[in-house]
Amino acid sequence: DLSLENLHYFISNIPWVDEVSIGHALICESLYLGLENTIQLYLRELRG
Repeated sequence: DLSLENLHYFISNIPWVDEVSIGHALICESLYLGLENTIQLYLRELRG
C-alpha cells in the first residue's frame, strides 16, 4: 500500500509510472492530518 512513508521512494525508483492507487492510505492519514493537508502532502511527495 502506498503512503506518505513510501510514495517518494516508489516514484524515485519507478519514475515511468503514470498512476498509482493511494486511496486507502490517503483517507486513513486524512483522519489524523485533515483531508486538504493530506492531499497537499501527497502532492509534495509526488513532485519531489
